[in-house]
Amino acid sequence: MERSIVIGVFCYNRVSKLKRCINALLTNPECAEMDIVFFSDGPKKGDDHTPIKEVRNYIDNLKGFKSVIKHYREENLSTGPNFRTGLTFLADNYEQFIIVEDDLIVSSNYVKYLLDALAFYKDDKSVFCVTAYVFPIETKGYNYDTIVYKRFCSYGWAGWGNRFDSVIWDERELEQLMNTSPGFKKRLNAEGYDLVRMLKKQIGGKISTWDIQMQTHVAENRLKVIYPVLSKVSNIGFDEESTNTSGVNYLITPVDDGKKRSFRFSPSTNVLPNLQAQIKAPYSYKTLVIRKLRNEFIKLTNSIKKAE
Repeated sequence: MERSIVIGVFCYNRVSKLKRCINALLTNPECAEMDIVFFSDGPKKGDDHTPIKEVRNYIDNLKGFKSVIKHYREENLSTGPNFRTGLTFLADNYEQFIIVEDDLIVSSNYVKYLLDALAFYKDDKSVFCVTAYVFPIETKGYNYDTIVYKRFCSYGWAGWGNRFDSVIWDERELEQLMNTSPGFKKRLNAEGYDLVRMLKKQIGGKISTWDIQMQTHVAENRLKVIYPVLSKVSNIGFDEESTNTSGVNYLITPVDDGKKRSFRFSPSTNVLPNLQAQIKAPYSYKTLVIRKLRNEFIKLTNSIKKAE
């Protein structure tokens, strides 16, 4: 291992969003003493290289961190492979890492929350990672700042390098697992009716992502993910610039004001059905169908406007 902990940022061609993301991250006082590494995906064949150059020029002149490490891709890997290679690098070279994507705006206690959570759950191998995002939930009478759940959440998170060795990335291996592991589809869809469908799209090459592979690992190995009771991140990625998100922004949620600096962490054995049901609710079959219909309506409306 090179160093104990680093902040990893994944970005592509959205310099305005990246600036907002990093400006928010720099409100975390811990950043001044931390290294940051950027995984900047390259331009697609035939695309205008200017947005990529703008992103990298911004990174080249960035101040506020202990050091800035740059992984500039010469060609476009696409979202999935860029994350796969980036996460592999982080897991191979750092004991712990905090992840930020360029379309996330974090609170000023985002880093403190994740650092403390990493320390608290470090020796609990039943915990795969810690996320800083959560849907709006009711926690009246609940005395902890974290919730134990079983679904990976990519919207701002942190993990330990020694937890990632057995994550399956290869599509053929994923397909074999899906077809041979007893009860696999039921187990995967237990945390949301979108998951098996997403995995099939990834295997079939219809999408290029990375988080479904993480959730497959969590589900297959009966692991846990730690959520906050109040989100420390918001997502600004639902627009035409985004690769894998568009349409209705279903991720809108109350965000921590950043003032809290100490947290009470729930034991990983403290699994409460009521809180789990609330987190799962946005991925129920009914909710997913309604969301899909709304997104189709938005696409149709936008196509009509463009035609006019």
